[in-house]
Amino acid sequence: MLTLKEIGEFGLIDLIKKKFTPYGSDTIVGIDDDCAVVTGRDGFYTLYTCDSQVEGSHFITDLVPPYLLGQKILAVNLSDIAAMGGTPRFALLSLVLRSEISIEWIDTFLEGFRYKANQYAIEVIGGNLARTDSGLVIDVTCIGEVRRNRLLLRNQARVGDMILVTGFLGDAAAGLKILLEEQKMNTAREQYLLNRYLLPEPRIEVGKILAESKNRIALIDISDGFAQDLGHLLKQSRVGAIIDPERIPLSQQLVSWCSEQNYTPLDFASSGGEDYELIFTTAPENIDELRDKIQNDVGVPVTLIGEIINGDKLIFQKNEIRYEFQTRGWNHFTSS
Repeated sequence: MLTLKEIGEFGLIDLIKKKFTPYGSDTIVGIDDDCAVVTGRDGFYTLYTCDSQVEGSHFITDLVPPYLLGQKILAVNLSDIAAMGGTPRFALLSLVLRSEISIEWIDTFLEGFRYKANQYAIEVIGGNLARTDSGLVIDVTCIGEVRRNRLLLRNQARVGDMILVTGFLGDAAAGLKILLEEQKMNTAREQYLLNRYLLPEPRIEVGKILAESKNRIALIDISDGFAQDLGHLLKQSRVGAIIDPERIPLSQQLVSWCSEQNYTPLDFASSGGEDYELIFTTAPENIDELRDKIQNDVGVPVTLIGEIINGDKLIFQKNEIRYEFQTRGWNHFTSS
């Protein structure tokens, strides 16, 4: 008899999808993307996404200040809205708490959550409360919208398109390692990496620029690791990709820290999760205009790292030597 550990998170998603499809006419996109998409008000689609954060799996209460945890838990949901080119509007917050947790901790967490909600003009309109005798569970549902002719999906990549990524990759995974190993954090370098893990910024404005360009674009955010999330985009678009690993953008802080710790930066950048940057594909003629607008208007760097090809493989090529990348990244039920 198969177990959940054997089929993993994505096997379970496939099982759930089979149970609840096909969808009705008001459902535009179901389980296959960062958000579910349904018919909304005139000229708009409504976006729905939810995310559960579990103590011990997603966060360690003693290591993460509640004010920062409140901000991060909302930010990771907003990243899903960004990956559809949408605007977040509302949030539902559900808390499963131990009875002995201090009111001060809860109040500080809520202040952090409120700060991030105010930053993006989001109304917190409800949720649920429950008790547990074990780990805390914090569940957030975000509701957003996007104009019908601006919706961006994972399945729009075509052979010959270029692959681009925002920001720098691998910083958050390094920050998590620093936190878990309780390494010294008294330098600007370590603090930068730690902040990239604790305080991700959803690329809402970048998603809007991509949506408003009216170009054919495939889009996904990086939550479980660059290679794994790019693999989801490739699967939905039924294409392959070739990546130049030397083009993957690395921060100076990550390179310096890895050199000192004797780590390989590419391991963090390709398989580390929680960067919450965006991967997008588009035709070559669109690159310069999109890159310039994003960098000038938002101040976020954009890097060309590869190309969409025929097939279904993710290929890394270095010095004209190609090898199939064996995708690694976070997978519930199989990762530890």
